[in-house]
Amino acid sequence: MTTDAPATADSATDAAFPAPEPDPDRPEPEWRARLVALVEHRWFQRAIITLIVLNAILIGVETYPGMHDLGGGILHAVDAAILVVFTIEVVLRIGAYGWRFFTNGWNLFDLFVVAVSYVPSGGALQVLRVLRVLRVLRLLSQVPSLRRVVGALGSAVPGISAIGGLLVIIMYVYVVACTMLFGEIAPALFGDLGASTVSLFRLLNGDGWGEIVPPLQEELPWAWAFMMGYGLISTFVILNLFIAVTCEALESQKEEETELTTKEQRLMDEVQELKSMVRALADDRRGATG
Repeated sequence: MTTDAPATADSATDAAFPAPEPDPDRPEPEWRARLVALVEHRWFQRAIITLIVLNAILIGVETYPGMHDLGGGILHAVDAAILVVFTIEVVLRIGAYGWRFFTNGWNLFDLFVVAVSYVPSGGALQVLRVLRVLRVLRLLSQVPSLRRVVGALGSAVPGISAIGGLLVIIMYVYVVACTMLFGEIAPALFGDLGASTVSLFRLLNGDGWGEIVPPLQEELPWAWAFMMGYGLISTFVILNLFIAVTCEALESQKEEETELTTKEQRLMDEVQELKSMVRALADDRRGATG
């Protein structure tokens, strides 16, 4: 469901979570058609997005000391009211789509987020109170551009997995090499495989170069070149491959959406051409009978 784009374009951007499609063999009752029109209305969806953003702000404000009890629990009351609205929205969508509601991944995601909000958070389950912040993630299901990014990440998982496997292999080679080369010089950093993994992971994140490399360079002048090679391969090559695969997935989705729009335009042109032909035939028939 989108606010501005046609349903066909939306289904192209949400290939991983297809929209509920009506059953042509079973006509929808009038009340259900009205519910569909309501939940898919632009202003209805914008109101839900506004409430999601407001709820996210309230959850953040409550993290400040003393703010949760401000105004005799006003924030708590507003939070509860928003949860009721979210619940009514999900119920309306279930009524609008029926069993088809459960065939859409985004609908199931919204249902899960709302259901989790009702998990009791008192006593030993106080830690579950943090699950309320999951409501913010409902923006992913309400904003088409965010859904497009999530869909691109989903389609890029095979490529990302392959690159991740390559990174693991490269890191393992360097972990073993660093343990053998620098284990005696800096046992706290490279004394075993675990310490070497942590040190190389810090370098992968661009952290700890000044703490890790200079002590090695004092004993082995060529250590900086070895570590720089690791940095070039792991950071500037592997991580950029992650970005490239994700960008390629986004471009592929845009191309699919453009292709679908082109097909729609072609179909519209054909419909207009058929209308013109029917109109011409009708005029010819009227002329012949006249």
